[in-house]
Amino acid sequence: MGQAQRSDGRNVPRGREEGRRAQYPVQRRRKQNGTRNRTGNAYRNSARDGLSVIAGNRAGGGAQGSRSRAGERAGQQSKGNDGLENLELWEISRESDDSRIMRLANREQIRFDQRRTRPGLQQNRRNTGNPRPVSSIKRRRARKRRLNLYRIFVFLMIGVCLILIYQTTGAIYRMAHRESVDKGKGIVDIVSKKIEGNRIEAPPITIDYLEPNEFSRPGTELKKIKSVFVHYTANPGTSAAQNRSYFANLAETQERSASAHFIIGYEGELIQCIPLEEQAYAVATRNEDSVSIECCYLDEDGKFTQETYDTLVHTLAWLTQEYHLSENDILRHYDCGGKMCPLYYVEHEDAWEKLLADVKSYRPEKDAESN
Repeated sequence: MGQAQRSDGRNVPRGREEGRRAQYPVQRRRKQNGTRNRTGNAYRNSARDGLSVIAGNRAGGGAQGSRSRAGERAGQQSKGNDGLENLELWEISRESDDSRIMRLANREQIRFDQRRTRPGLQQNRRNTGNPRPVSSIKRRRARKRRLNLYRIFVFLMIGVCLILIYQTTGAIYRMAHRESVDKGKGIVDIVSKKIEGNRIEAPPITIDYLEPNEFSRPGTELKKIKSVFVHYTANPGTSAAQNRSYFANLAETQERSASAHFIIGYEGELIQCIPLEEQAYAVATRNEDSVSIECCYLDEDGKFTQETYDTLVHTLAWLTQEYHLSENDILRHYDCGGKMCPLYYVEHEDAWEKLLADVKSYRPEKDAESN
């Protein structure tokens, strides 16, 4: 084999020299590819991290400083939006005038355009966020709907209960008062009838008012009635009409002032001399709040006849009912001033107590039987 002579004068075998020459292009291409890959990766990384390195390396001149500031602004924009990487690469390509970076910038521009034109991308980006407020609003709305339904249900139940109570009460009432309903009479009619049955009617009265005068009928208003006084005429054997005439003649004789609202004769007749709305001259200290009844008699002891007694009991029971009084409000003239009037009932306390008991137990049935 021949030998090849190197530049340093050393002889190298020819076969080995040719093998090295054959391997040289392969190693050179590998070295160039590795350098190219490292250069491309370096440019990509520098583009993504910003243009601060490039700006720092090229901050010497005025044009280069302006380009570096533009690169910094582009880097700041790239932090907010990854789609501006193509702008950074384009600035790099313009400064370095490298065809590889130009191709990289073109590829990034194509990717950015594809992402921007992808349907629904921007809408999805705008709608993405924290889902908690939306879910909480939905829960509140659902809770509010449940609360409204619960309220409606409660109101319906209350209405149904009220209707059932009303119907049950009506059924019980109809069962308890079936006979009254059949007869066309309700509970009000029954109670009214019972009250009317127990009500004491006024006895037969002959109204014969005195003429107004200052001695027997002054015309003074009687505003209230607190008591009923019982008197006797002190004239045995005189009738109710005669005593009424005596009161009327006082306007002419003017001998004294005297009168009474009612006069009961010894035969039981009843004459009214003064309206119940006016005062009478009967009890000096109680004329302004009392009604007076004069009673006729036959015997000297002043005892009333049975007819006078019955009319007196009926009249007293009627007056106490009308003015809401009791038997304790029935008084003798003797009880206010000490005058011996009515004489018999002042001297016989037991007879007076019996009179009061008869007034308390008086019933309309007895009145009907007596009539």
